Amino acid sequence: MAAAAPGAQESPRDGVRAEIGDIGAIEGLRGIAVAWVVLFHYFAVRSGSGADPWNGFVAAHPPLATLVRHGYLGVDLFFLITGFLLVLPWERHRRLGLAPPRAQPFYARRIRRIVPAYYVHLAVLFLVFVPLLWSPVSWRIDTRYLLTSVAAHATFLHYATPVTSGSLNINGALWTLALEAQYYLLLPLFAWAFVRSPLPWIAGFVMVAVLWHFGASHGLAPLVAWEMRLGSPWNVPEAAVRHLLETQLPGYLAHFALGIALGLAWMAGRERTATRGTRIASAFLALASIATLVASYGGFLPSDPAWSWLTTVALFVGALQWPLVAAPRVGGRILGAAPLRSVGRISYSMYLYHLPVILLWTKWHMLEGQAASLPACIATVVAVSWASYRFVERPFLRPRASAPPLAVTAAA
Repeated sequence: MAAAAPGAQESPRDGVRAEIGDIGAIEGLRGIAVAWVVLFHYFAVRSGSGADPWNGFVAAHPPLATLVRHGYLGVDLFFLITGFLLVLPWERHRRLGLAPPRAQPFYARRIRRIVPAYYVHLAVLFLVFVPLLWSPVSWRIDTRYLLTSVAAHATFLHYATPVTSGSLNINGALWTLALEAQYYLLLPLFAWAFVRSPLPWIAGFVMVAVLWHFGASHGLAPLVAWEMRLGSPWNVPEAAVRHLLETQLPGYLAHFALGIALGLAWMAGRERTATRGTRIASAFLALASIATLVASYGGFLPSDPAWSWLTTVALFVGALQWPLVAAPRVGGRILGAAPLRSVGRISYSMYLYHLPVILLWTKWHMLEGQAASLPACIATVVAVSWASYRFVERPFLRPRASAPPLAVTAAA
């Protein structure tokens, strides 16, 4: 295919789907990630509610308890998915000899994708959930804090300091949105160099993440002192500040880099069919990775907390090599199953709304002590999320692109 002129057939509404096509397995994987996070928060919020029969049921089944207790790992999957997906247009352009995608349309697409639903959620958070979940006394006393929180959240800076990082103790899950926005801002600056020389960039990102984790735990004294001064009115301890720093964007660069590596391998795999030996080896790698994850988080293997973040994301990549790269047809049928894709489609809105809904559900003692509490609460989360997707997200999503997908991917 001949190279096109810079910016040819590119508009603010084009993106991964326009360039690559739908990837059902990734949509389903997104559904798994958000369901895992939702269950984690449901049981974390209601763990002190002895009247909830689901607490006893989960506690009586240790494998299920382990799965639920580590549902925060769904966030690691989300960061991997982001790394995987967003680099694909740059890799496609490199393979076809095209000029790299321009930054301005990329930023326009990202704004359309996340900002409308996020801002509507912020309006609901501050105008509905805060009055319902906070006491009137707190509302009056903390007016200045509320205004500071509004400004910080509106600019995606809420996770920069301990003052606003907890998102009013109502929707702490929003911290990942700040990191995603920062990654979007930086991606066009390095994506072209990354796809042209991936190994040095992967190694560099992993090294930065390792050094950042070490610094957040044992160093960065000036930054720690500054953050503690900001949090002094709330008596924020040093351990909380160090955790905040550890979970800033530099600490997750390895996740994004390994997600990019998985995406590049997926692109390469679309041009050729994996050999039987490769598929078998990838299947063994996937099984070994899953078994190691289960053994580590189930307490059957010793693990070092200082390195668990890196080993976990590496094991996730190992587990996904088979369904995404070596056997994409089989993996697509498993991960791309209709129920998982349906949940994945509304996963962004589910992530935005699930925690405040669960908190409100608990405060109002909805179906207290009844087995219907969990399914009814999840159904409420899904209904609210579907409404957000249908009436807020979807109107801003781009229409189907008129340009055909990449020719070499037709057999994928």
